Amino acid sequence: MISGNPYKFAVLSGVINEWNLDDTFGNGVLLICVNGDIYPKEIVTATLRCEIEYLRQKLRNLTIDKRLYSLPPQQAFAEIYDITFPENLQNDNNDCFNITPTALSDCNCFVFAVCDGVYIRILASKLTYEKENSRHKVENITISETFLTVDELKEVITGLERFPF
Repeated sequence: MISGNPYKFAVLSGVINEWNLDDTFGNGVLLICVNGDIYPKEIVTATLRCEIEYLRQKLRNLTIDKRLYSLPPQQAFAEIYDITFPENLQNDNNDCFNITPTALSDCNCFVFAVCDGVYIRILASKLTYEKENSRHKVENITISETFLTVDELKEVITGLERFPF
């Protein structure tokens, strides 16, 4: 199932019956397209019952931050990553911009969304995990970026609500 426009923002998902003993988890494939780029690049098993619901909830409750929305892509992504995964362990993490399903984050792919009150900006990247720093490298990364209207976002959410469970 494709929900949205893959050349802007879309969720591609499908249950793979051979990966399921019963209908408990809905194991299958979950990919996210941002500006025509697909995340993750490899096929991994996703527990779609959980992942689709997580994504629906996150997309319904986007955070407005006009400052982050207007930053250049590299800076916006790095700041959102730091908000989500603070380097200082004394700071609480805040996942209000993180819309990344577990199947993607397990592959070091991250998708963030921020709203300016009218439009939605989606940023995605595949990161490299640096064990020595216990963090992902966010400098000089390739970022996929797109901008959506509220109606385009609603189209994606409506498609996710029709997912066959």
